Amino acid sequence: MTRRPRLPRFLTNETARVAAVLIVCLAGHRAAARDLSLPEARERVRSAHEALKAAGHELRVRQAEVGAADALRWPKLEASARVTRIDDPITFDLDPIRKVILSLHPAVPAALVPPFTLEVQDDLYERADVRLTWPLFAGGRIDAARDAARAREADAGAQLRAVGDALATEVVRRYYAARLAERARAIRAEVLSALDGHLRNARRLEEEGFLSRAERLHAEVARTEAERELKAAGHDLALAREALANVLSLPAEDADGLVTTTPLFVPAKLPPLPELKAAARDANPALARLEAAASLASAGLAAEKGRWYPEVALFGVRELYKPGLTLLDPTWAAGLSARLTLFDGFSREKGIAAARERGDRVAELAARARRDVETLVEKRYREASKAREQVEAFGAALELARENVRVRTRAFEEGVATSLDVVDARLSLAKVELGRLAAARDLDVALAELLEAAGQTETYETLRADGAGDVEK
Repeated sequence: MTRRPRLPRFLTNETARVAAVLIVCLAGHRAAARDLSLPEARERVRSAHEALKAAGHELRVRQAEVGAADALRWPKLEASARVTRIDDPITFDLDPIRKVILSLHPAVPAALVPPFTLEVQDDLYERADVRLTWPLFAGGRIDAARDAARAREADAGAQLRAVGDALATEVVRRYYAARLAERARAIRAEVLSALDGHLRNARRLEEEGFLSRAERLHAEVARTEAERELKAAGHDLALAREALANVLSLPAEDADGLVTTTPLFVPAKLPPLPELKAAARDANPALARLEAAASLASAGLAAEKGRWYPEVALFGVRELYKPGLTLLDPTWAAGLSARLTLFDGFSREKGIAAARERGDRVAELAARARRDVETLVEKRYREASKAREQVEAFGAALELARENVRVRTRAFEEGVATSLDVVDARLSLAKVELGRLAAARDLDVALAELLEAAGQTETYETLRADGAGDVEK
């Protein structure tokens, strides 16, 4: 093989100069951009996402309902006032007595004996009173109402945690999608810069007669393809930033300025699978919601059973407007009341049967859910382990790909390798770099999904901080 002459130094260093220009341009763009770390993104979602706010409102509603249920044990004091008109005044007619008196005393003129009538209630009268009612016993229905309110509060709390965990995972997914898109565009830009330099060298060698036209054309085709992929990477980055801005509840016009600063990483180790399964049984929000549903069903059964018992309460009333009282109305009254339903068309029996069925239904759903959650944890653990192995495999291939580029480039400069060798080596390196970053992204997202299933989302940052290092170097 004919040995090609060594290229001038200014040509071999052209790629470095182009890369320096790109770095300066990117640095100027970055200064005007909005840097965003992953912890900042997670905190932004916790404080601004509408779904999380709505879940918080729901929890506060249920907390207020707990207070309302607790108030059922307290006495109820009511004041009322009314003005009433009736058709005729209410009177007692004692005229028969008057006639008897006149018959016994015939010498007494009838005109001297007044009418024996007594007005008890005028046709227009006013009343005002204060009433006190204090339930003493309701067959357990008051306790059941309080337990039901607390079960709904627990359900709302679990729902809030479920929404928060799902959003935390979604933030990781979209954040690292944007991070991967940024790194992919940077790699595509490096490939284009390298192929630009290689194409200049190829044209120079063709002019000097040391390179065939076919090889130069191959370099041009590779350079054009690299430019197309760089533009496509730019569109992918814009879309990823738009998705990230959306989950952060940021205006669409702020999406282009988002720049991620937290690199992709590899955790030092995954938490042990048995510990994750045990944690999921205790902390998974879906299981917590079913536990709350079981408590609610138990409270419903207690309330239905309480319908068989009497309601006992203290009561008292005090009249505030005495002119409105009749001769038969007391100024005040107090006492003890009891009420018991004797027959209701078998409604109580059916209510108890329905409540028991609801409890059995929730128990079956909970048993199934526990199995499903354990299976989900194991599935996501396997996915995370698979992604981790992929990162390690790409790491070994990356060293070989970098060495291959160095060797092929040096051989081309020495005239013992073709342009096709250099292009293929550079493209292979980009493919390995992108593959490793994509595998790291899959690992980081799979880790977030695994912790979400186990109810351990809050430990993600700890695992990231203790990681084996980023994979972008």
